[in-house]
Amino acid sequence: MHSRLITLSAAALIMTSSLVSCGGSASRVREVSKTPPSQNTQTTIPTTAVPTEPSEITEPPTEPFSLDITVDTSKELPRSYVIKDFETVLQEPELPTGCEVVSLAQTLNHLGFDIDKVELADNFMPIDYEGAVTMKQAYVGDPKSNNGFGCNSPVIVQTADKYFASIDSPCYGADITGHDMNELYYHLTMNRPVIVWITMNLSESHPNYKWTAGNGEEFWFADYQHCATLYGYDLDQGIVYVADPLKGNTTYSADRFSYIYEIMGKQAVIICGDSSTEGHHVTTDAEKSVVMTTASEKRQQQNNAD
Repeated sequence: MHSRLITLSAAALIMTSSLVSCGGSASRVREVSKTPPSQNTQTTIPTTAVPTEPSEITEPPTEPFSLDITVDTSKELPRSYVIKDFETVLQEPELPTGCEVVSLAQTLNHLGFDIDKVELADNFMPIDYEGAVTMKQAYVGDPKSNNGFGCNSPVIVQTADKYFASIDSPCYGADITGHDMNELYYHLTMNRPVIVWITMNLSESHPNYKWTAGNGEEFWFADYQHCATLYGYDLDQGIVYVADPLKGNTTYSADRFSYIYEIMGKQAVIICGDSSTEGHHVTTDAEKSVVMTTASEKRQQQNNAD
């Protein structure tokens, strides 16, 4: 980080070595009466029963939308498949270290949702400026500066679902972390772009830095962590098609991409449904698991305190 340091809790220690994340650098951080009823009695006067209008019949609640994302291993993959008209949203200059939320924004845009990357980051992404939690529970740092660390797949699912709740959409995010490349390819053939965690320029970088968050959880971090959207592949050419928020629409070696994807923990997220999916939002487990507020909610809390 060179423009703003992440402030940790009192027990935290700011380390001097520099880590690089998603287009910027990040300093290494480590933390060692109801009223009782009347007692009076009254005489009851019998009355003639008055017929009542039949109660309005209400329709039973509709079943929540659910998409079967089971990978059909019996289905032979086509040699190549590219989701048409996928356009990259570039993270710079507004979100120099916000590759994860930008990858979500471009994926939502492709699926027909009109949402801006900065609005998504400000209003829907759980954020932690102080190192109280890990990247599994919030974006750690500030994606609008060069010192942000980033977030992992559960946070992007939470962000997506919070957005869907705001527009009463039945869609939801699904964390498919652990899927191998062929399984990702299968989702592409179902026209589901896949948000994936890789590294900048597919540089080899292993999770070898550790800190302890304010909640006591230990977390490992890798230099050059990055996030992008996978939208196609070609087995004969040995390439994958990627919407990289730092580069634009590009291709990478499929073997190299697979190798880096595995090093970064095989983290992946898909969106179930699109803007034409009918129904209403149902609160998801991901939404219930949120422990941190968004940037806009933090600003509102500060204004209320002032």
